Amino acid sequence: MLGLSVVIAMAGGLAAEQPTQEIYGGTDVVSCGWPSTVSMQGQCTGTLVHPQVVIYAAHCGSGYGSVQLGEAIDGGASRSVPTQFCRTYPGGGPGGGDDWAVCVLAEPQLDVPIVPILMGCETTVLTPGREVTVVGFGSANTGPYGIKREVTTTVNNISGGEISIGGGGLDSCQGDSGGPVFVQMPEADGGDGTWRVFGITSYGGSCGGGGFYSMMHLGMEWFESESGIDITPCHDADGTWNPGPDCGSFPLQPANPGGTWATGCDAGPVGGLSAICGAPFDVSADQDPPIVSITAPTDGTMVDSDPMSGTAVIQVDAIANDGDGFGVESVELLINGAAVPMGQDFDAPYAWTGNYPAGQYTFQVLAVDVAGNMAQSEIIHVGVDMEPPPPEGEDDTGGADDSGTGGSGGGDDGGSSGGGGDDLGGSGGDDAGATGSLPPGIGGDDGAVPTGCGCHEGAPAPAGWLVSLMGLLLWRRRRA
Repeated sequence: MLGLSVVIAMAGGLAAEQPTQEIYGGTDVVSCGWPSTVSMQGQCTGTLVHPQVVIYAAHCGSGYGSVQLGEAIDGGASRSVPTQFCRTYPGGGPGGGDDWAVCVLAEPQLDVPIVPILMGCETTVLTPGREVTVVGFGSANTGPYGIKREVTTTVNNISGGEISIGGGGLDSCQGDSGGPVFVQMPEADGGDGTWRVFGITSYGGSCGGGGFYSMMHLGMEWFESESGIDITPCHDADGTWNPGPDCGSFPLQPANPGGTWATGCDAGPVGGLSAICGAPFDVSADQDPPIVSITAPTDGTMVDSDPMSGTAVIQVDAIANDGDGFGVESVELLINGAAVPMGQDFDAPYAWTGNYPAGQYTFQVLAVDVAGNMAQSEIIHVGVDMEPPPPEGEDDTGGADDSGTGGSGGGDDGGSSGGGGDDLGGSGGDDAGATGSLPPGIGGDDGAVPTGCGCHEGAPAPAGWLVSLMGLLLWRRRRA
């Protein structure tokens, strides 16, 4: 937070240097504490409110090429994530309740627990005396600038679209601008004990005396319009209760969820499906399986491995087959009828890359939606240094076919002969996913287990292809 005169001088650009006044009454967060609080290149603070969206203050400017996640801006940060763009609300800034800015990240951060934005009827929790927690990377009396710290204080009042918070020695200060204010939804007031984020640190007088904060829910239509992303899992942008499949499993202990950035931050304990403002999301309303297909390679493709083993990029389209857009939960890759270890991808676009020794291969994917409905793609036949395997079992009326969720009949040996394989059958199928169907040198008696993992299309590719004639290797293109 900045003094008002300093804020006005900075509007529209980054500060060259933040003043070094202390954050009053604050303490260092624990490892992975408040993990969705991010540093805006050491200048301001922001909040990850969606795996790909950061909200912060307009007076901090828009010239950010990256944000930093972790507990410190120098040396201790877990990662630096590039941005696609950052934008400030036109005319927004301190004093009007519209100190709003948003960044869209170049790559979603799917392993960071998100505290959802306070919306709709939930905002009635913001009453004078309500206990809240302010988090930021500003200076402190406990150590140098640039360490993530928290301070618990109370709401004073709401006026003119701004909320006044803190005082009496408990306050945010310089360097905390744009950072979040969190509030718990207490069970005594109709909540469920989970947390929400609502505030954007804007301005104040002398540190320790309290400050003023813009509120996220008032700018929701602009945030979603500018980012092009729905960031309210339980509400529409106007606050209307409209829960989706992600309206639940919110953090109960975001201040101390567990884990480390080195090994992975935990979500910690979470609540169930949210029902604070209405009926919870009903997954049973979706009884239609998703629609899934392999778009590359095409069926009957032959790959020449010279001078290296054949390479393939397996690309998949998977969408929910329902009117409410409940969503696809995961897509799993099957090679020669066998599920490969770590072969699930949880976010679109779905793709896998791999090297394949000479042989015959079949590729198929299994998609599961949020409600648990399953569907399979048609089988794709590919050959490396030889003709693709011939389609098998397509006219077998007693087994699974290649077009959907599979039949309930006897089924045949999925992927058993020549690596061709039928698709994974229904409940009556046998031998589906048998590793004995793999080509010579791939699994089986040679002891090599096929490995692989879903990779997010557009993430960085590995440094080079590693080839093994004793096993099939699929490599994730790691997220930033």
